[in-house]
Amino acid sequence: MRLHLFGAAWANVLQRHGPKTAIYGNDREILRTFVDIEAERIAWRDKLSSFPKGSTILVQLAEDAAWPAIFLATLDLSLVMVPLETEVAGQQLDNVVTVTRPHATIRSKELSRLHSDSPDWTTPQPDLLKLTSGTTGLPRAIRFRDSQLFSDCRNICNSMGLLPEDVNFGAIPFAHSYGFSNLVTPLLYQGTRFVCSRDRLPRAIYRHIEESEATVLPATPAIFQALSSLSDRDRLGAIRICISAGAPLPAETVQQFYRRYNLRIHSFYGSSECGGIMFDREGRLDAPSGFVGTPMDGVQITRLPNDRIEITGATVGDGYFPDQDSETLQTGRFRPGDLVRWLDESAQLYGRASDFINIAGKKIHPSLVEEHIRKLAGVIEVIAFGVPSPNRNEDLVALVISNPPISRQTLEAHCRAGLADWQVPRDFEIVNELPVNARGKIKRSDLASEYVARRGMS
Repeated sequence: MRLHLFGAAWANVLQRHGPKTAIYGNDREILRTFVDIEAERIAWRDKLSSFPKGSTILVQLAEDAAWPAIFLATLDLSLVMVPLETEVAGQQLDNVVTVTRPHATIRSKELSRLHSDSPDWTTPQPDLLKLTSGTTGLPRAIRFRDSQLFSDCRNICNSMGLLPEDVNFGAIPFAHSYGFSNLVTPLLYQGTRFVCSRDRLPRAIYRHIEESEATVLPATPAIFQALSSLSDRDRLGAIRICISAGAPLPAETVQQFYRRYNLRIHSFYGSSECGGIMFDREGRLDAPSGFVGTPMDGVQITRLPNDRIEITGATVGDGYFPDQDSETLQTGRFRPGDLVRWLDESAQLYGRASDFINIAGKKIHPSLVEEHIRKLAGVIEVIAFGVPSPNRNEDLVALVISNPPISRQTLEAHCRAGLADWQVPRDFEIVNELPVNARGKIKRSDLASEYVARRGMS
């Protein structure tokens, strides 16, 4: 059986905690003890032992207590684990299978064999593939070794102050990079317990946090905004650390959450290609929207021209699979598409390089418009995006959340007072919430497609 870093750390955790509870359900139900996880690891190792080294195993489970044991078992056998969220189905799932060529799938704890051609791994063979969107419609897989995942976990625990005695509340998908690195791996690394929670309704999340006695809440801006809306609540159980990632954190959400619960939200910026990048250790209350703090422990960041950055260090993946893109990602170096505004040693994310909009030959980043609209009293959050225009190439559209409601005329007048005419959105929509996916992300391209379909634009 192969020796690996998580296995060595787990041996120490198991020796310390043995029969103690490791994973809870919503109502403090005991789902696994540490001994249970070890027994489950051995059982999965037996089930998977017939697969050749380097075989890919697609694991499509929800927020499930089986994740730690399956991960350890695949590491033991030098298999390549591919975490996949449960909502991926149909053509999306077919595309994942095409790219990753799995030899088996694990769903609802059932193992199903597939007859895929074995990937031709170049050295070093990966231990895990993280999936991210590609440019051709097919997803891209990011190659990770045990050592890179271990380094990211250590950086997260050290930078965020996660302790072995903490209890993590699992309200984010475990298959996503954020959930896997903040919930699953700290348990193996240092024994930090976690709660499996599948109910996304705000009052249910609130109740389960109280029942579970969780001390750490890694979540998304949408979850924190929803919890802030519970006007009859002013205490959030035993929570001591709130971590937000998956999308830029609005300043108003930070302040509203603090007024409600007297808890600071610590913004976390990471990427599937390299794990954690920056973290707001202070939980600043005066920070602008998109604030992400300073580089995490163990992460080196180089400032590049045009508000781009480069990340180097032991956490960066070994490249994309099956097609490489060495300009963006190679072992030890990653250049994300995010645009970063530096505030001394801290940073603020304000968009992606690909989000620039071409309006009649003039280019603008939608964040400039968003920042101006946020200055209007009553605006809680806003997102702007481009849609096709027959005469101007693209037009701007803005979705706005406000309290009290603000009229379209007021929004337009405010924009005309502070922006050039060509920068003023052609349309404003007042909405109750900004649509996010299961990862808590808001994609401008998805919003544009939905807007075009809704308006019957060709």
